[in-house]
Amino acid sequence: MNVLFKKLKPLFWFCYSEKVLFLGKGLYSNVKVTKRDSRISLFTGENNYLQTSINSDVKPYGTHLDWYLIAPWFSSNFNKKIPALLILGLGGGAQVKSYNSYYDVNKITAVEIDPLIIDLGKKYFDLNTKNLKTINCDAYAYIETVKEKYNIIILDIFKENVFDSSKNLSVFLSNISNHLTTEGVLFINKLRSDPANNSLGNDLKKDFDTVITLDINFTKFFIATNSPTAPKSQKEITNLLETASTKTSDFKFFRKLKTSSINVL
Repeated sequence: MNVLFKKLKPLFWFCYSEKVLFLGKGLYSNVKVTKRDSRISLFTGENNYLQTSINSDVKPYGTHLDWYLIAPWFSSNFNKKIPALLILGLGGGAQVKSYNSYYDVNKITAVEIDPLIIDLGKKYFDLNTKNLKTINCDAYAYIETVKEKYNIIILDIFKENVFDSSKNLSVFLSNISNHLTTEGVLFINKLRSDPANNSLGNDLKKDFDTVITLDINFTKFFIATNSPTAPKSQKEITNLLETASTKTSDFKFFRKLKTSSINVL
């Protein structure tokens, strides 16, 4: 009975009362950190837009953020080792914790424009790992000045519920492509309802040989790569997801992705 309770308990985290750990003003909006049972969440804005949610009792975390783990498999030459990972838009850093849990990541560079978010990440989300370097900077400015190349770049630059494309996004994406290794992968988090998604896809196709979208609930993930061994069809992507799920049992949720949710641009 106790074993069953431990397995089912995380699924009903929303039934527990919410405890506010922090409430304050960030660079662009209000910021709140809450705890419900073992789940800690970061919200921004007056309407409390969820930015990060981590549950220490669940592997992975049971949210759309788990799908970030799929990115490195799209090089189709992945051995679970990532020399360099770049995260543009750190938030509460769920990506840091999940990537360190499942992959051998040598170096993680995280860029976050709001210094308050960085402080909260260290205090409440345990973003103090040795392989993590956090930089307080605008993502656009960082890409213009950095010289390094990365195996994986995660782009998650939201101001509340709006993807930050206030500057020249097309040039920004082109610059990002120059900072990926030969088999590197760019992974972008967007809302499915964003009317700018079509133009984003067109911009990516200018600099990447392979551009794929995955529709997961309210989220549309863009995956772009110039890897010569990247999957080129829905069938190849489905096979790739099956391979990933068999190599890591916690990735069995990859198999639930319907073919209709996969689009090769």
